[in-house]
Amino acid sequence: MSKRLVVIDGKSVFYRGYYAMPNLSTKDGTPTGGVYGFAVMALEIIKRLKPDYVAVAWDKRHTNIRSRLALYPQYKGNRKPAPPDFYEQVPILYDLLDALGWPLYEADDYEADDLMGAFAKQAGEKGIESYLVSSDLDLLQLVNSHTHIYTLKKGLTNIEEFHEESFREKYGVDAHQWVDVKSLKGDSSDNIPGVAGVGEKTALDLIQKYGTLDGIYEHLGELKPNLAAKLEKDRDMAYLSRKLITLMVDAPTKIDFDKAKLHDGVRPEFVAILRKLEFRNLLRQVEASLSRADLAKAEEAVEAREMPSMVKQKFEASDYAGTEPRVIALNPEGTTLWVSRDAQYYSVLPLLEGGSPAEADLPLLKDLSVVAYGEGGMSDEAKASLATVLGGPLIGHDLKGIFRSLLAEGVEIPENVLHDTRIAAFILNSLERSRELSDIRGVTIDMGEPDQVLASIWEAHKDQQLQFDEAPELLKVARELDFPMVSLLATIEHRGIRLDTEYLNGMKAQFAERIAEFEQKIYEFAGEPFNIGSPSQLANALFDTMGLPTAGIKKGKTGYSTGASELDKLRGLHPIIDLITTYREYTKLLNTYIEPLPKLVDKLGKLHTTFALDVAATGRLSSNNPNLQNIPTRTEMGQMIRSAFVPAPGNVFVSADYSQFELRLAAVMAGDADLLESFNKDEDIHAKTAAETLGIPLEEVTKQQRRDAKVVNFGILYGMSPHGLSAATSMTREEAKVFIDKYFELRAPIRTYMDKTVEDALKDGYVATMFGRRRPTPDLKSSNFMVREGAKRAAINMPIQGTEADLMKLAMLRVEETLGDLGQQLLQVHDSILVECPAQNADKVAKILKETMEQVHKLPVHLKVDVSTGSNWGEL
Repeated sequence: MSKRLVVIDGKSVFYRGYYAMPNLSTKDGTPTGGVYGFAVMALEIIKRLKPDYVAVAWDKRHTNIRSRLALYPQYKGNRKPAPPDFYEQVPILYDLLDALGWPLYEADDYEADDLMGAFAKQAGEKGIESYLVSSDLDLLQLVNSHTHIYTLKKGLTNIEEFHEESFREKYGVDAHQWVDVKSLKGDSSDNIPGVAGVGEKTALDLIQKYGTLDGIYEHLGELKPNLAAKLEKDRDMAYLSRKLITLMVDAPTKIDFDKAKLHDGVRPEFVAILRKLEFRNLLRQVEASLSRADLAKAEEAVEAREMPSMVKQKFEASDYAGTEPRVIALNPEGTTLWVSRDAQYYSVLPLLEGGSPAEADLPLLKDLSVVAYGEGGMSDEAKASLATVLGGPLIGHDLKGIFRSLLAEGVEIPENVLHDTRIAAFILNSLERSRELSDIRGVTIDMGEPDQVLASIWEAHKDQQLQFDEAPELLKVARELDFPMVSLLATIEHRGIRLDTEYLNGMKAQFAERIAEFEQKIYEFAGEPFNIGSPSQLANALFDTMGLPTAGIKKGKTGYSTGASELDKLRGLHPIIDLITTYREYTKLLNTYIEPLPKLVDKLGKLHTTFALDVAATGRLSSNNPNLQNIPTRTEMGQMIRSAFVPAPGNVFVSADYSQFELRLAAVMAGDADLLESFNKDEDIHAKTAAETLGIPLEEVTKQQRRDAKVVNFGILYGMSPHGLSAATSMTREEAKVFIDKYFELRAPIRTYMDKTVEDALKDGYVATMFGRRRPTPDLKSSNFMVREGAKRAAINMPIQGTEADLMKLAMLRVEETLGDLGQQLLQVHDSILVECPAQNADKVAKILKETMEQVHKLPVHLKVDVSTGSNWGEL
């Protein structure tokens, strides 16, 4: 079997990766999408082709097309320059190629395709097969018995192979005739004209019949007059196109086969650069194929390779000034607690009923009275022993989940979270896609091996601590806000909230009955039954059967849209629109809450949601399984569902809600003295905004005008446009534009804040809250306009929403400290905290909530908190 050479069209593959992964970047905002695409292709090539030699051909910038420009000055004249962040990645790609040991070739006056053809010719003379990888179909002219072409189709791993037989089967001509085919049809991507009016099918038919370009022109008289006239008119252009398309396989550049020889196995340098570039999925694939010895070499290469954002220094447990941190983790089944005292020796404590910890399993705990426990659960002695084990500063990954398991066993959880690697990863980069331990470490970890897991947590913690040393404000966010929230949220989740399932089951019957009524009325209007939940069937009923107007309605591949925003355009034209909206509301609430919630309660009738600290980039808490933050608050149906959440007999709910929280913080962040004064005087901000913007006395402001002003006050920080304001209010688009312009005249500090926030984000690469929490802003430099505009809105909003989230966490921590035994926090929803307490404690709890939340942090604005009490959540 002959040896194989693979030659990669570097820029072609690089472009494909760049546009496939436009927003990929490292933690510090360095764009890496093109390099990632290339790395994916590199691994695919090695896996699929098993080459003996690999080289990369590159288009030398500015001079590679010089010889063809001399023939045709318009050659590639339609090409737009690549975005700046494309060229930023080229040096990184060179680094990747160096790590792979693959030589790169470029030359003046010769394009990458020419070099690839030359290398294939040189390889053929040595009896070596060539495999050329590109998305450029010009290379198909090179297909012969020893040269195969791999063309990139959609994505990065969808590749089509061409050899002599497959080429002829697809095109009906031989590969050497491809130049003449393209001479006729031209190539719009390279601005090669060909013959005007002749496409690929006609070109192929002509070449199949006459063999060559010369043969066609020798037989013009046999062709239809119209086609013959086109060919005659552009005869010179056809022959010029052939010169431009023909690859210069005699290029003087020689491939060095010794340098191109593929190294055995994966080079440690390649592992190191994958780690550096944070290509974690690829890293796992590569490391899975390495031996222990190779992994050790890779680790050495990683240490030797410069890591710009990391400081090389030893981090020891002794740095904790007299305390002894312990790393803890749960096994994948959640049945065993693993404990480390110094990241080298491990203890194992079974957590589930029936466990029987043996003396031999506890080398570090012989001084503790750890006893077996059986069907009755964990004994008090075992719990006491566990409490001793967990008594020091704790380090772990996703400690909240571990704490919930401990609480389920009746073990008192500690509050001394020293470091949580999952939460720390989020604080260091809230845009990172994955915060699994393997991804944080950049290596594959066997989660069933305690020594691997605990050592990996320890190493991740050390790396993150070094990053925190470079950004002490982030460490402060971690230590004062997010790490303390771990224990509190585990406690809140464990407490749960009672659900009146009988009440919901009654609602289920009511909703099902109403939904059936809506269905029948909709069918009557439509004239026939159909699947209302099917967008295509609904569109057919509305626009085809009923003939409702389609002007202004969005149309996709499957027909007209029936989304809520599109149906809003038809509101008032036919009563079926309001019926469909109501039907959708009822079915959504039935399917999302009324039916599923009763199935999720525990044996005590309680629901236990999960709060996440690391989902929303602003730092806001999110709720899932079930999501209790999304139950509608301002609709009657939403209120009915919330009424199913009830306290224990003799208890009540107390809710404390920040009033106009976001607006008050916007005034603080923008330094808007007038707005701050209005809030501190407890003025009606929305009425005042309407009066000042419309130029009318405050007492003349109507309810509608106040509502319109409220929309602007809350929407302006989200980039609300005149179109958006018009759609949300009674204003015309012209009136909305005037309103927004006048608003920014009156609220000049808000406008200045918005502009400066974007300006600083471009300069710094991130935005930050009042407490120092950061959100990276790499997309502000995106070449895509829509992505860039979305990034601007996110950058403007995050410091305000993030500060709101930080203050809410601080308030929850303070409330928990102050409440003591008076009551228990059960939920945090948006800007409110829900507490359950005995009815006789309600007034005290309400006072604590109001005072604690309003005074949570010294600000130039008065934080106003509204408190209410009720016998169910719906009453609040």
